[in-house]
This record gives sequence, structure tokens and C-alpha cells, in this order.
Amino acid sequence: MVKILSIDGGGIRGLIPALLLRELEGKLRRKGKDLPLGTAFDLIAGTSTGALIALALALPEVSATANPSANPSANPSTRRPALSIDRIVDLYESRGIEIFPHSSRLGWREAMQAIKNKYSGAGIEHILADIFGEVTMRHGLTNLLVTAFDPEKMEPRCIKNRPPREEWADDLNFFMRDAARATMAAPTYFPPAEIQPVPANGETYCLVDGALLTNNPAMLAYIEATKIFPEEREFLILALGTGIDQVGYSHKDMRSWGYFGWINPTKGVPLWAMFAAGQSETVNHQLRRIPGVRYIRLNATIDPRECPIDDASPKVIAELKRIAERIAADHRAELDTVAELL
Repeated sequence: MVKILSIDGGGIRGLIPALLLRELEGKLRRKGKDLPLGTAFDLIAGTSTGALIALALALPEVSATANPSANPSANPSTRRPALSIDRIVDLYESRGIEIFPHSSRLGWREAMQAIKNKYSGAGIEHILADIFGEVTMRHGLTNLLVTAFDPEKMEPRCIKNRPPREEWADDLNFFMRDAARATMAAPTYFPPAEIQPVPANGETYCLVDGALLTNNPAMLAYIEATKIFPEEREFLILALGTGIDQVGYSHKDMRSWGYFGWINPTKGVPLWAMFAAGQSETVNHQLRRIPGVRYIRLNATIDPRECPIDDASPKVIAELKRIAERIAADHRAELDTVAELL
């Protein structure tokens, strides 16, 4: 059975899947399985904040003397994970405020979001450099798929780590920090990412948020897994969400909207919210009907007014923790099943 982990995008709400993964790791330990999550899955896929978690799980420990960028394909040090799931959870709890800095002029910042990026990107770039350093995708502890979109070529670009086969010899390699920056470049929130492959090929790639391609990357992960493991016929997919917005939009709400109404940040950017919800539910529907696929989806409704995707305040962090606890309690049997199958 090929084991796949897929993690949705959702900004600071990435704390929810991080906490669910900590719960899963606890179940593995209680079953006597000392499996780092970064090696327990045959493929880990993520979009935006989900990709941050995916890359952090697959980040290998690097010795102080190693220089991964000198030989991007070489093992940087060991096959042990550099970060525990506790460290990843702490990243959201303690450093989320650096990515989404709080401002007393929040209302003004939201209004300005209609005509410029809400954040500069400096905070997120500092954190990504601190976490991933010079480590590249090809150093990953497992197969990886990170979603992004190329607005210059108007086409998706999935950044991958997969087995070195002849048919994939042209795969581009990127620093993990750059892959994360690209997939997290949410329009209106952060500027687009400009990144170069390792080693450089003379080209620079402009990439934006992978959610423009798919906020729930589970279907892409499944397709990629069938290519990596062409002989396998059984697939386990654990797909972790970051909340389903429970506040919808009525005809009364929308009937007078113009362009600004559909992209109004104070209303949760309705066009974006509807696209993400529709895409995610389509993936759920499709994967539950593919023979040989055991699709386990963990998610819950969430009030976007209580938990904005870019609010890392203590109040929101506490609410996200409560939501994660509720999901873990409601889906205890599913988590037990995954722990048994890993």
C-alpha cells in the first residue's frame, strides 16, 4: 500500500493539520512504532501552508560542516528529520506573528489590500531561510510535491522530489526555502516569488500561491504516486484540511456586488473562498470513488471571522487548537486506522 499525506493551504490555520499530525505521531508511539512522520509516508504533498509542513517534515538533519548547495543531489548529512512535529507546531504558535505581523491599523491594511499586497514578505522569507537554510528539494526524506502557479506562462508548476529516473532527468531542483516561498505567495497577501533552480540554469521563475492550482492537493498527490509506484494498486491518502468556511454568501449578499464585492478582503475574498471550497470538495468526491484508494479526509467547519487565515494572535491560536482537538476527537477511529496502516 502506497501511503500519501496531503495537506491543504490556509495560512495560520496550518496549525490545525500540524496538531493533527502530532496526535497521529502520539498514536504511532503508543503502538510501538518509532516512525518519524517524514519517512512514514511514501509521498507528502502540500499547498501553501500545507507545503510548509510537508517540507518541514521531510527536512533532513544537516551537520554543521555540511554544505548541501555544493552538491544538491548529495545526502547533506543523515536521513534523520531535523524538526520534530512539536517544533513544527511551535513554528505556528510562536513565529506566526512574524509572518502575519499584527497592526493596530488592521482595518486600513485590509482596505489597502484591494490595491496592494497586505504584507511585504520579509518576515516569511526570514523564517524560511532560518528553517531550511541551504537544503534543496532533492535532500528530502521522502517524495515531495509542492504546488505553485506560473503567472508568466499561465500554467501550473509542481516542484517535486522523486526518484532519479531517466524520464525525470529534466526535473528542476530548488532550495526548500524557495519552494515554500513560491507556494505561499498568496495574491493580495504576499508579493510573487522569484526563484532560481539549483544549480542555476540562467532562468528565473515567477511563481505564486499553489492554491491557484489546487488548495486540496490530494488528487495531484494520487496521480504523482501512480507515476512513482506504477505497479501498486492500493493507496492510502490522509488528507488534512485547514477548515471549511461555515459562513456562506446569500443571494441578498451578492446581488449588488461588482468587481470589488467579489474580491473584498473584509468579506473573506468571496471569489477566492468559493473557488477553494469548490475545488476541495470536487477532489473529495473524486478520490472517494477511485478503486483501490482509501481516502481519509480530516477537516471541520470554521468561522472565518473568528479565525482569519492571517491572524496569528493568541486568541486565534487558542481557537485553532480547540478546533484541532475537536477534529481529533471526532475522527479518532480514522486516526487509529492510519496509525495501524503506517
